[in-house]
Amino acid sequence: MRSTAFVLGAMLGAAVLPAQGPPANGPEPFRPGWHALTGATVIVRPGERLAPATIVVRDGRITAVGKDLTPPAGATIHDCQGLTIWPAFVESLLTVDVPQPDADSATTHWHPAILPQRSGLQGDGATAQDRKALRELGFAAAAIAPTGGVVKGTAAVVLLDEPPTGGKTTVVREHAYLLCSLQSSFGGHPSAQMGAIALLRQTLLDADWYRRSQQTAAARPELRAQAPAPSAALQALVDRAELPLAFDVDDELEVLRVAKLATEASRTAFAFGSGMEFRRLAAIAAQKLPIVVPLHFPEPPDVSTIARSERVSLRHLLSWEQAPTNSKRLLDAGCRIAWTTARLPQRGDFRERVADAMACGVTADQALAALTTVPAELLGVQDRLGTIAPGRLANLVVATGEPFAAATKLRTIWVGGQRHELSATPMAGLDGAWQMTLDTTPPTGVALQVQGRDVQGKIGDQDVAATAVNRDDERLDFALAGLLTSQPGTVLLHGRLAAGQLQGTAVAPDGSEIAWTATRTGDVPQKTDKPRTFQPPPLTPLTQPFGAFGLAAMPAALPVFVRDVTLWTGDDRGILEHGALLVRDGAIAFAGRLEDAPAPPSDAIVIDGKGKHVTPGIIDCHSHTGISRGINEGGQAVTAEVRVQDVIDPDDVNWYRELAGGVTSVSQLHGSANAIGGQSSTVKLRWGCAHPDDMAFAGGVPGIKFALGENPRRANSDGPNPRYPNTRMGVEALIRDRFVAAAEYRRRLLAYDALPPRDRAAVLPPRRDLELDALAEVLTGARRVHCHAYRQDEIFMLCKLAGEFGFKIGTFQHVLEGYKVADTIAQHAIGASSFSDWWAYKFEVYDAIPDNGAILHAAGVLVSFNSDSNELARRLNTEAGKAVKYGGVPRAAALQFVTLNPAIQLGIDGRTGSLSRGKDGDFAIWSDDPLSYRARCEATFVDGRMLFSLDRDQDLRTTAAKERARLLQKALAAGGERKGRSAKDPRDAFWAAEDLTADYCCRDCDGGGR
Repeated sequence: MRSTAFVLGAMLGAAVLPAQGPPANGPEPFRPGWHALTGATVIVRPGERLAPATIVVRDGRITAVGKDLTPPAGATIHDCQGLTIWPAFVESLLTVDVPQPDADSATTHWHPAILPQRSGLQGDGATAQDRKALRELGFAAAAIAPTGGVVKGTAAVVLLDEPPTGGKTTVVREHAYLLCSLQSSFGGHPSAQMGAIALLRQTLLDADWYRRSQQTAAARPELRAQAPAPSAALQALVDRAELPLAFDVDDELEVLRVAKLATEASRTAFAFGSGMEFRRLAAIAAQKLPIVVPLHFPEPPDVSTIARSERVSLRHLLSWEQAPTNSKRLLDAGCRIAWTTARLPQRGDFRERVADAMACGVTADQALAALTTVPAELLGVQDRLGTIAPGRLANLVVATGEPFAAATKLRTIWVGGQRHELSATPMAGLDGAWQMTLDTTPPTGVALQVQGRDVQGKIGDQDVAATAVNRDDERLDFALAGLLTSQPGTVLLHGRLAAGQLQGTAVAPDGSEIAWTATRTGDVPQKTDKPRTFQPPPLTPLTQPFGAFGLAAMPAALPVFVRDVTLWTGDDRGILEHGALLVRDGAIAFAGRLEDAPAPPSDAIVIDGKGKHVTPGIIDCHSHTGISRGINEGGQAVTAEVRVQDVIDPDDVNWYRELAGGVTSVSQLHGSANAIGGQSSTVKLRWGCAHPDDMAFAGGVPGIKFALGENPRRANSDGPNPRYPNTRMGVEALIRDRFVAAAEYRRRLLAYDALPPRDRAAVLPPRRDLELDALAEVLTGARRVHCHAYRQDEIFMLCKLAGEFGFKIGTFQHVLEGYKVADTIAQHAIGASSFSDWWAYKFEVYDAIPDNGAILHAAGVLVSFNSDSNELARRLNTEAGKAVKYGGVPRAAALQFVTLNPAIQLGIDGRTGSLSRGKDGDFAIWSDDPLSYRARCEATFVDGRMLFSLDRDQDLRTTAAKERARLLQKALAAGGERKGRSAKDPRDAFWAAEDLTADYCCRDCDGGGR
């Protein structure tokens, strides 16, 4: 037993020595590993300090810390009197280059952006330059993570030490988090953010299926041959299932999107933010998702010319002004935050940006926590980093003052017990201004200024910098050129401090020696730093959405009574003169003749409707408003798995403009680049809501976008088109193939679910396929197809296909040749959603006629008119009027083209589309006949809340103009501080006032993109 213990001890002892080295050539070298830092003020953690205190460090770890500690015998003593020590900072994200896995390997993921098997340790790690730069800022540890991809790989926590030649930095934790992003790019898949979200969602589901399949196959050896093929990527996801997901996001809306993904997957998570979180503060705070905040603040907007200033929106100006308040606002909202140097164009600006954030109200303790305890906890290394306590790694900063004081100088940083000097300790005794006299004939007088190792001489009127300076507190050696006018050349001088004077010898250029003395005349004038000009912006409440027309709070749903108004009921009652409308608790309580109306509540808003008209809120059945980062996932021919709901943008100013046109609900459709596109989203225009999901119209029938014709074939795209299908025959074949696959998939799921639990354990679980899930819902009638189509032959084809698979089409969209096959549409589709009078804008619409909608209506087809345009959506009331002009549709029925009929097509007619008792309080008040070009929308109500009115609009415009004028002056005054980066610099991409995704147009099969 004693022998075994001896061998084990020898092995453990050997483990701390180099594996191989040169033989000893003399005494054993001294390896200092035992230190005592004495007499300092020690901040052991945010809000807790000891003074004076001693820290004992041995072999890289803290062994003791306290006020009354006696340094152990044998330890190297470091006198830190007058200095402050705090835990070294922890960097949460340092991206490093990591090799790509072998693309030809059968174990890699099918998608090249899914790389969970990578680790930040697989490459060269943090560069020497990065380590040095971070140490100079007070960081001693960092999480190094791979870059590139939707799932990038795992991050490792390492020390920022200097390893021996050929070695690597010390690893604190091998796997800290799995880094993910919503990265998309042109020319491939995913090409839109909704595609990246769908890819990540499917990948996480696949990992769970892979795990369950492995467990089943392990318990049932006979199933191993049927089990999924080995996958290094999926195995890595299984092995790292307990790690938090860390998301690298580009804007504040992405924080909300990744929080949903993490919740769906039952994973802990945090986000590396954009710095713009304050623009959606309430919703982000409600997620309880920790945010690692970058301290990269936007440059002043370029308003140097009238033209440039007009291109800068109020949202952009406000984002620039308020960005430094982000951390303060997050903390006040109860968010847990850390700080990072990531995203900073110049890492050296970090301390100044910290000062800016603290000027906005972040306390010193909050700032220290954001750089020590919080990142240590997020990285799972709080037992080793972030505080000063026994057992922790000796990661310490020794400085002249408080951590974030402007005058504080960092003297040394200890990284795992390894000391690194950051700035030299000032030398006492010789610093100051001196008058030197050389013993020459006549005596030579020279003024000297000594500051550390900087020695300056003034010879006559000429300033000369000394060279070859070598000094300590009592001795000074230096050289001055041109000191002796009689001898050209450089004079070497040596002096010592004695009796308050410097006394010494100078060696002239000819070799002769000259005695000299110097008397101290005062201190060296201190160089003053450039005064900071940063003025913290006011912490005033922010509007939602952020920018022009935003609201301080959602208006209350007060009772509303509109009396003596022309009421367009939208139902069988048609148009009622001298009508009245009462909305209470967000729903219609009465809509009918004034003589039958109940008395309004005492707290009701009473509106005199004489000469005015009230209609149901307008519904747009084909919209691309408010879809972030690309409306087309065009990277694949079938993208049924993507969801527009994932990328709702509640900040799009077009929502407000559409409210000004009486619109209250829209169907957000995926673009038409795919034969089978993504899932649609029906929303209400709840301008001012906190979370994007608050816009979702609950209870509507889910939809999905299909497309026929030139767009899915990419007939109008530039360059070669290798993607199938290339023909109309191919489009039909592809759709049929996917429906066959969906039907088989559904049968497998139902068969598995029908098995008793004991039998279910004896078979491999089926893989959940989000693409086929959506198509299976189409086959069961749970999801409606909204199909982009123009030509009669293609419309007829899809009707036959729907009949073959036994489902009814939701709507044909655009449907400009619908009048040719109206009877077939009436039989196989719920309705047709057409343009009013668009024609001849591309070849496949040359047979379009303005009477199309009227002919379809007469044939019994449920017809709606849509916009497919942010601009047209503001005047859908006059689009409905064209049904009267072209085809003589009755006026009340024509208004239904943009109210009740689209509501039926979207499956929301039980709640909106007409002014019927019990429906939602969605309505608009018009100054004139709503089908007339003279009509002006005076107010729009959604759920009984007045979200637009002409009076409020004027107030908002006045407020916005004043704010804009103020901020333009502020930007002009700050214009000289710009660092000259191009406006197209990708590092500034997320400072844009709006999402600059291109508006979709049907003539462009690619649509907008990121």
